[in-house]
Amino acid sequence: MAKRRMYSFAEEKHSGKGIASTVLGVLSMIVFGVLAWLAYYMDGQGGIYLGSIGFAGMVLAVCGVVFGLTSFNEDNVRYLFSKIGSILNGIMLAMWVFVILLGI
Repeated sequence: MAKRRMYSFAEEKHSGKGIASTVLGVLSMIVFGVLAWLAYYMDGQGGIYLGSIGFAGMVLAVCGVVFGLTSFNEDNVRYLFSKIGSILNGIMLAMWVFVILLGI
């Protein structure tokens, strides 16, 4: 006996937290790129200013991971941006931790 398929005509939209997670991941990536270029341009003499901005970039990545993972609890939404944001922020968080551990 064949299974009956259930069709849903509810309009799915993208998750708001997933979009926020993706935006935070892109911002963290931009901060990482700009700080890497500034550190190279200043021959590693950026000081506490570049370090504090880098810490803010890492906080952005942590918030993005939290938003991305909590966005999977929403109903009737598409999870494309949730997946992209979670993966991007996870990669950026790993890069930030690597840079911090390299500096210590």
